[in-house]
Amino acid sequence: MRSRSLARRGALALAGALALSGATTVLPRPAGAVNQTVCHSASLPRQRTEVNTDIGLPRFDPSLGTLLSVSVPSQTIHLDTDARFQNTAQSSVVFSEDMHYTFTLTSPGGLASPAPLVGMIPRIPPTTLAPFSGTLDYQGPSSVTEPSTSRDAAAAPVSSSDPGVLATFTGAGTLGFHLQSAIAEVFNGGGGNVQAEINTFVAATVQVCYTYATVQASAAPPTVTPPAAPSASPSPPVVAPAPFTG
Repeated sequence: MRSRSLARRGALALAGALALSGATTVLPRPAGAVNQTVCHSASLPRQRTEVNTDIGLPRFDPSLGTLLSVSVPSQTIHLDTDARFQNTAQSSVVFSEDMHYTFTLTSPGGLASPAPLVGMIPRIPPTTLAPFSGTLDYQGPSSVTEPSTSRDAAAAPVSSSDPGVLATFTGAGTLGFHLQSAIAEVFNGGGGNVQAEINTFVAATVQVCYTYATVQASAAPPTVTPPAAPSASPSPPVVAPAPFTG
């Protein structure tokens, strides 16, 4: 019985000591992952077609975190062109002309490629050109001019979270997004004696975005708040003895 009593008194004393000390333990919050996105853009400066070249964009920097997905939200083409034609036959002719274009966009590293950008620009509607004037100057009734005409086109977005694609897109250096153009001129009429002067230019922009997980910094280690110093107990008041009244 005595040992049980001592154990009980010890437990009560420990509980009292903890209550008196007022110690507080702060546990760290668990570290979590936060998704972020970084994007890069690169452009092909305006130049004459045909083009058959790469537009280089940087790979994902693995020091930022773990790559989760790669996407190409924007691939755009800007096309501008002008032309002029002159009939060199000795008789009038009916003439028209259209330009057909195809831009093929090829993604690197196993990432899916968007569908080619295909379209047509009607340069000259059916027009009667007078007989050759004798001077090749693209002026007068034997000539027709197409004013500068532009066309903007955007490819469908592509993305991937395939591990093989992510591995290819991770690391130093760049990856080339390939651009190839094909222009076809379709002449109607003219009698086989029409001189042409055609200028066609293209510019392009590609954007790649990387979504990645970055681990938050670890929380500070647990801290223990020291107990407050006990306050001094006030001294009991001194009571003077009552006078003797006999």
